[in-house]
Amino acid sequence: MKYEVQIHGHEVTIELEQRNGRVQARVGARDYDIEVLSPEDGVYTFLLGDRVYEANVWASGPNRLSVTLGGHLFSTRIIDRKHRRPTLEHGTEGRQSLIAPMPGKVVRVLLCAGDEVIKDQGVVVVEAMKMQNEIKSPKSGRVVEVRVIEGATVNANQVLAIVE
Repeated sequence: MKYEVQIHGHEVTIELEQRNGRVQARVGARDYDIEVLSPEDGVYTFLLGDRVYEANVWASGPNRLSVTLGGHLFSTRIIDRKHRRPTLEHGTEGRQSLIAPMPGKVVRVLLCAGDEVIKDQGVVVVEAMKMQNEIKSPKSGRVVEVRVIEGATVNANQVLAIVE
């Protein structure tokens, strides 16, 4: 299967094929032969040569996945070019919700309702698993609503703010 994925704003093509209990993966121009184990939903162990990697994966919105791998949080978006309108090539239209990638605590609110925001500008900082994750705006526009305050505990997939 072939996917186009946006990871932290960079687009990459990923091709996956299962063969003989292994996964053949091509990420961009790099090829990998991986054994994949899934001890529980959303948890994957990758055996790549003599290296072992563990990833936690969860849905963080429509066509969006959040992945922790090696202590790093990756926000991804699956791109469906067949159904994408040309206007979406240059930005995201309409109101967009900024979602908490995992349970955590709000350590900073960077912008307030009414503030102007540019694409990829931080709006809220959430601490989860001893890591601070800056939740960024997917588009330029205006912050319409901020639904959290500093010190608040948030759940995974909770709406933190809305941008239009």
